[in-house]
Amino acid sequence: MKTKDEAYEIICDLNDEAHSATWDEWVAADDAENEGEDMDVVEGMREDASYNQAREFREAFQSLDEETQQAILHWEKNDEEFAEEFKMWWGEE
Repeated sequence: MKTKDEAYEIICDLNDEAHSATWDEWVAADDAENEGEDMDVVEGMREDASYNQAREFREAFQSLDEETQQAILHWEKNDEEFAEEFKMWWGEE
């Protein structure tokens, strides 16, 4: 079984990959804000980017081998701090 630190490094990498995959969406939201777009529109763009980033994270997690997934889920169930980060990145389906 992977240690907590090993499992945490994996989910950090997954989140970094998910963020990179949605980078253009985040930049577009920032650009819209800088151009004076209505903040409701900007927040909607950020919500979409966040949702898509979480979707990318979930898809990447599901592509991990079963042993790695189980180790991560073990720490998600048994460590509050780990679970908090994992759930934040997992997002709402």
